[in-house]
Amino acid sequence: MAKIFIVREDFESAEELNLFSNFQNAAKWYIGPDGDSDETRKFLIDFISAQDSFPVFLVMEPFGDVSSELVRLFEDNRIAYTVRTEGVKNKSIPVLEIVLKDTHSLKIIVDQTFWIANSNNFYALSFSDNCTYKSATRKTLWGRKKPYVHPFFEMKEASTVISIWYDGDGLNLYTNDHRYKTLESLKSHLPEGTLVEEAGSPYPQ
Repeated sequence: MAKIFIVREDFESAEELNLFSNFQNAAKWYIGPDGDSDETRKFLIDFISAQDSFPVFLVMEPFGDVSSELVRLFEDNRIAYTVRTEGVKNKSIPVLEIVLKDTHSLKIIVDQTFWIANSNNFYALSFSDNCTYKSATRKTLWGRKKPYVHPFFEMKEASTVISIWYDGDGLNLYTNDHRYKTLESLKSHLPEGTLVEEAGSPYPQ
């Protein structure tokens, strides 16, 4: 039985590492399972499985080239994937997109790739195929403006995007889907038996 902490956060698009269209109509939730990154991974699988919103699209930025072990994993399990390169000027990054058609493929892939999220590389799951990359200018720590390329999620239609927090310590859920827009509606779609701590309240006994 999972224990989680939920809090609604301000959705300031200019401060997000990911870019979103129509973010004014979206909600942002932080969900932190009680425990380490393994608990985040388990809750992620259980939550998505409970929604039955397949296919789900996993987008990640692996280290360097996609390894032969990952390719073999996809091919052995007949899981569709694409690899592309994104970047600005002389800096480019590999982007891997995987189509997860059911709970079985979700568990296999998340179990085998979640270490990439733990390493603080970009790792997000979307209930729709809505991720591209766009360039944006941001200030560095020294106040200079510098171009970056960022994941961009189109959210004109009902959309839900889940990204992993630093070191795998919980997740951010961005959504304009009525199923998750309020705390009560979100709680009603959690996996059965989940214990919820809201901001300022203890876990229910």
